[in-house]
Amino acid sequence: MSFTSGGYNFDTAALSEKASRGKSHSDFAAYVATNDGDVDPTAAADAAFSYYDANHHDLVPYLQIDAEYINARHALVSITLNQTKLDPVSFSTTGATTHLNQSLQTRGVYAAPGAVAPIYHGAIGVSDSGVAGVDITVPAFEFSVRKKFEYVSTAYLLAMVSMTGRTNSSPWSIFAAGEALFLGGEGGEDENNWVDVTYHFAARPNESNLTIGNISGVEKYGWDYLWVKHGEKVVGDRVLQVPEAAYVEQVYRGGNFGVLGIS
Repeated sequence: MSFTSGGYNFDTAALSEKASRGKSHSDFAAYVATNDGDVDPTAAADAAFSYYDANHHDLVPYLQIDAEYINARHALVSITLNQTKLDPVSFSTTGATTHLNQSLQTRGVYAAPGAVAPIYHGAIGVSDSGVAGVDITVPAFEFSVRKKFEYVSTAYLLAMVSMTGRTNSSPWSIFAAGEALFLGGEGGEDENNWVDVTYHFAARPNESNLTIGNISGVEKYGWDYLWVKHGEKVVGDRVLQVPEAAYVEQVYRGGNFGVLGIS
């Protein structure tokens, strides 16, 4: 492949292509850069970066460019694309807590002798003033991923900030759209001046075809919030609280997790 950018012509160097696969994916290519005058390795590296930024912007977070002087007319520009597999360094499956005012089903109703037990169609903790509900543990997978960079740009840090508190808007790693939530990350330079970054995530499964009371066919992404509106229903001489409508609310924005550079 050859390309032109910033006044420099880039021609593939002989036998330069190589790739590695494993815990990390790495693709390497080298180019001989020339222009109409004396070459400057720094300017050649900047020109190569500008080309990728303009034509392959999605690869920029994985990009490392090195340039070295060959002679007055030529510079060797090495381009490496590194991607790290999703390989958690820590994890927890202890779940998360959510509040429900509606059960999956009522397993039993038991009335006192001579009394009639009202049927609330799964509403929990019903009183004359409303539905109290209950806090329960639901599936949740929390994990952290660690990655090292030789250099982290301000643009990449801002991309991390923009993804914090967002769910994956498209399938990412092993998760369907809407199941993963980026909780943010932290990092700093190690003793070798590499930037060590730890990313924190949580995941909850999507749910489909849920039944709530007499309401069926409810679809819910993992991090959506489901709540039930109860209405009053007169049965004999009683006013009952029964499920009237179910609402699935999006409470997190979606985002492209590809900009984080891990998959």
